[in-house]
Amino acid sequence: MNADVWLPSAPATGTTATRRLLVLPHAGSGTAAWFGWRSRLPEEVELRVARLPGRETRLAEPPLTSAAQALAGLTEAVRALPPLPTVVFGHSLGALLAYGLCAATPGTARALVVSGEIAPGGGAQTHADLLRLPDRELALAVNRRWGAVPPEILEQPEFLALFLPALRGDLALVDSFPALADQPIDIPLLVFAGVDDALDDAGLHRWATHTKDAMHLFRHPGGHMAVLDDPAVADQVVSACLRRLL
Repeated sequence: MNADVWLPSAPATGTTATRRLLVLPHAGSGTAAWFGWRSRLPEEVELRVARLPGRETRLAEPPLTSAAQALAGLTEAVRALPPLPTVVFGHSLGALLAYGLCAATPGTARALVVSGEIAPGGGAQTHADLLRLPDRELALAVNRRWGAVPPEILEQPEFLALFLPALRGDLALVDSFPALADQPIDIPLLVFAGVDDALDDAGLHRWATHTKDAMHLFRHPGGHMAVLDDPAVADQVVSACLRRLL
């Protein structure tokens, strides 16, 4: 297993890495949106961002629609990495994958930090209403709900055609995510949610049932994508990750 295929690292700083932040992105995303966090990290912290099939350098591969398949690939990649003190962060879809990854690889992470997603186990999620839409209508509906489609993609049909298969696959992947109620992790779990994000409050608090350690819930200004769009929110989340790496 070449871990760099599934978990490529942001450009090296020239400093030997002594700690690691591992990021699992939101639906439709790859590394590009998240490599910008490199500038928010100390030089000795390695940044790795998951890249699932169907995007960026893996565009020729069919997107996955099964959470089990995604977690199998990510788990194998994590086990192939050189060991370093690690915090795992996931946003939206990535929050579910990050939790599943920590459950599958105990001892890998010092803490799990998630944002923009309710905990699994509250009944099956379904995005069937979105998945039956034609391409452009799907992109517009996703933007209305989450604001997750970049304008430069939305306005360019050729880019949209490349982007949407991964997005459709990721939405189906969320719908396939298992409850994992019998696999609580044993590390601290930090949950971030925007005050304008339409997330069920009970679902946010349900994260507490998925760890044997402490769960902390933080509300920040903004909506679903504030963690990328608002520098102050991004700093708050990154700082929380770094404190767990000390």
